[in-house]
Amino acid sequence: MSLFSQLIRMTIDLKEKEIPDEEIEVALLHKLFIMRAGIGYHIYEPDLPKGFPPHLHKRVLKAAKNLHKKGLLNKFPHRGETVWQLNLNRINEIKERIKVFYEIP
Repeated sequence: MSLFSQLIRMTIDLKEKEIPDEEIEVALLHKLFIMRAGIGYHIYEPDLPKGFPPHLHKRVLKAAKNLHKKGLLNKFPHRGETVWQLNLNRINEIKERIKVFYEIP
């Protein structure tokens, strides 16, 4: 089996592997935390899934909506688009959720 076919098989395996919704939510919270969204910055909705694999883009947007319902993310209109940022009133809870999967300073 050639190296190219091995890489394609690994890519297919990654796409078929089911990633839990909680893991996607924490990855999104970590991304917004690292980008300092909420401390004077925000992220436009089309930019939320950037950095995630293409097959997860819809799930990332769905995770953002779930986090908004839980009160961990704020969403508001800005210049005709929707922007997202962390809810700074619940930053300690956000940090605890992130620490499960990532190291944060």
